[in-house]
Amino acid sequence: MAKLHRLRLTDRIFFVTATLLPGAPTFSPDEYPILIDAFAESRRHLGFLLCGYVLMPDHWHVLLWPSLPLTISQALKDIRTRCTKSLNRQRGTQGTTGQDQFWDRFVRNRKEFNDRLEYMHLNPVRAGLVEKPEDWPWSSYNNFSLDKSIVAASPIQIDYIHLSDDYRG
Repeated sequence: MAKLHRLRLTDRIFFVTATLLPGAPTFSPDEYPILIDAFAESRRHLGFLLCGYVLMPDHWHVLLWPSLPLTISQALKDIRTRCTKSLNRQRGTQGTTGQDQFWDRFVRNRKEFNDRLEYMHLNPVRAGLVEKPEDWPWSSYNNFSLDKSIVAASPIQIDYIHLSDDYRG
């Protein structure tokens, strides 16, 4: 497979999809907290903004905002390395479980940001995992609740941003 050439852009919001290798074991319910911890550690280490996420059995999506000079490739490499190490420790395995490539697109405006967030939050419903997005604990959906106790119980706190109507990524 040819190497994917990425734009050397940063300081934009990216919608990212990362998937497991074909035939790799899917994430089990007790592994989702491990992935959340890897995201949190990477965010503390690198300082990017995590604006939304969903963890699914065989893939995950994030809305991520790396600031200069951090690139999206550096951020994803760190996240995926931490996820792999933690999962291997939990499973007693070695090697990678995720595909080398990831899919990303920088978010061009506020409408696209909201559309991507809604897409992520409805992903578990479309997959038949839950009936309502608030029932899937492994997404940022409940971070947007008006009930502060629901927000506080979310597995990871996201970074809230306000994009103006004239935001252009």
